[in-house]
Amino acid sequence: MKKEMIQSILRLVIALAIGLIVSSIFILCAGENPMEAYAAMLQGAFVGKLNILTTLRWSVPYIMAGLASAVAIRAGMFNMGLEGCIYLGGLAAGIVGAYTKGLPSVLHIGLCLLAAMLVGAVWMYLPSRLKAYHGVNEVIMTWMMSYIAVLLCQFLASEVFQKEEDITSAVQQVRTPEIMESAKLSQLVPPYQLNTSFLIAIGLCVLYYLFANRTKMGYEQKMLGMAPKFAEYGGVNVKRMQYYSLLFSGILGALTGAMEILGVHYRYVHGFGLDMGANGILVSLMGRLSPFGVPAAGVFMGAVQNGARAMSRNTNVSLDTVRILISVVVICITAEGLYEVLKIKKKMREGD
Repeated sequence: MKKEMIQSILRLVIALAIGLIVSSIFILCAGENPMEAYAAMLQGAFVGKLNILTTLRWSVPYIMAGLASAVAIRAGMFNMGLEGCIYLGGLAAGIVGAYTKGLPSVLHIGLCLLAAMLVGAVWMYLPSRLKAYHGVNEVIMTWMMSYIAVLLCQFLASEVFQKEEDITSAVQQVRTPEIMESAKLSQLVPPYQLNTSFLIAIGLCVLYYLFANRTKMGYEQKMLGMAPKFAEYGGVNVKRMQYYSLLFSGILGALTGAMEILGVHYRYVHGFGLDMGANGILVSLMGRLSPFGVPAAGVFMGAVQNGARAMSRNTNVSLDTVRILISVVVICITAEGLYEVLKIKKKMREGD
């Protein structure tokens, strides 16, 4: 086990090194020194109170979306509709937060989060049911439903809930009214944006660890993802496990959106969850679906995003070049993680 862990870490370091080397080519093409650019990135992510807290702020949606993806992948499925769940959860929380009055903060926030969870569960009910009990491909189903969810949120926000003054304002954003003060998540270190959603995300990571390593269902889910036939022969209720894994993936995705609205934006703003779903899948793969790896990968992604913005500000590397850099690094790390997951599943299936 120790040897395998060392090999896994070594492969991860090699993948990161390859990503940085390839990215250096783009930085050189921009006329900058790669070492100076990477130093600016590290400084922007980890040097100074503001940078550290901003990195942690950006880590929260990555951790949450990574957990949502990991729950599905552990059962052998890919939820490609996470982005739709994130938007729906954000809209539900924004509406409840804006139009529910007279509640104490704890109840109001709880009601917002509950509304998001219910919407996420309802939206994922159909693909979960069709996958588990009728064998419909969940990748295609969730992917197509994600487009519907995003466009539905845009329609509802702009045509039903948006105020007239917001439509004619200079901002011209598709958005709902601002949520009540009682629905806002508290800032951990005012005036910085890091809020109690960070603590909620850590708490969910702990629950994910307990589920994955201390419960019968967690073991059955792992076996289902690695070797479906072995799990079925061992008495695992495959259909029920697939159904609930995909359903809870949608619930966690909706919670991701809700916490962004309640803790950062304070209203639903269309476009707030752009690429969060795809990044969640990347984070879960980088973290090897592990209760420790996923939050670590989430912090890594938060650091890369925050540091990349600093690098763009302090060097001549354009923001587009920075995006290419991020993509190359993440692809290299994720490809290694996906290879390891598939290799484990192959070994398990050969043993069926």
